[in-house]
Amino acid sequence: MITLELALGVIGAIVLIIGWIWETYESIKVHKIVIHTHFAALYIVGNVLLAYYSYAINSMVFFWLTIFLLAAIIFELACSKFFKHGKK
Repeated sequence: MITLELALGVIGAIVLIIGWIWETYESIKVHKIVIHTHFAALYIVGNVLLAYYSYAINSMVFFWLTIFLLAAIIFELACSKFFKHGKK
């Protein structure tokens, strides 16, 4: 039987995969590595769902890994927005 936690974990993983595929395609298309807002949004949603799932199954290593990755993407997005505005 599929539980709510398992469904959220699978949805989170799928959202992360879609985000990475989309971001990779966009980077290849423009030959430039940048962080797009849609990628960051997908990544954040996917990571939050995976963090909830890992907490629900009591996997603290997985939980803290997802929290660290969530903080990293938020920091990277904030830096890219700050430096983009600073160059104008």
